[in-house]
Formats: sequence, C-alpha cells, structure tokens
Amino acid sequence: MPIPMGKPKTSAISRQVYIVAAHEHIRAAFELVAAKRYVLANYVSGLAVECVIRAYRLKISSEFDERHDLRELARAARFFDLFPPQRLQALSIAFTNVVLQWENSHRYRSEDSLRKFLVERKLFRGIKGDLLAARAHIIVNAAFDLVSLGVSQWQD
Repeated sequence: MPIPMGKPKTSAISRQVYIVAAHEHIRAAFELVAAKRYVLANYVSGLAVECVIRAYRLKISSEFDERHDLRELARAARFFDLFPPQRLQALSIAFTNVVLQWENSHRYRSEDSLRKFLVERKLFRGIKGDLLAARAHIIVNAAFDLVSLGVSQWQD
C-alpha cells in the first residue's frame, strides 16, 4: 500500500533569520579556529554557507528541503546565477573548498574522525603541519567569502 504524501514542508525560518544566522555562524567559526576547536569550526563554517544559500532558496520557494546537500541547495536557489561574472570564479573556488570538506554529519565527528575524513578525501596535499588546523583555516576563509558575497549581493 503506498504511503500517502503530505504537503511539502515549508520553512519555519525566514530569509532574514537565515542571513543573520550566517553572519553569527561565520563569526563563531573564526572564534572556534582561534580556540583550536577545528572540528566545530569546520562544521559551523558549512552551516553558515547552508544558511546563506537557504535564504536565497526562500526567495524562490518556501518549500523546505531537509537534506543538507550544498550543491543541490545552491542549484535549487539558483545561487550562482545571481552574481556578476567577475565574482563567479572566486565564488566557485570558495564553494568547492566548502563542499569538498563539509558534511552535515561532521557535527558528530571527533578530531581523529575528521582527520581520517580529510585524508580519505585527499585534502592533505600541499599542507605542512597540522592537517586539522590548516583545513579549518581553509574552510572558514572559504565560508567567509561565500557568506560575505552572498550577503553583499543580498543587499544590492
């Protein structure tokens, strides 16, 4: 017997709340890196990016997607369509850095688990010293670029 499909869920959070949360989360990510809390900095960075993309998605539809697939969310939000061509390369590089390194499940990871994840993804190339510290700086800076560009475009 088929399971009846209910109405699609709608976001209980407004676009403006997502934008404010993106600001707060990126600020927290920098604080976490400074405190050498690299696993949480990694997670919160991706969350900040997810917030800004979800804000853009709500401009198109109030339907809420529970998945945390940043590529799919960006596509559904038409996120990259909104930026001038001269900003797209920087935006794309920052987005790729976040997508390669972030998963929603990182909120459950330990330092050893995140280190193994980064090694499995071969995200150690060109890094000297502490892999977690180096990759935390990379994702936090990439997320900052995305949030900053997203918010500045939002206000234009």
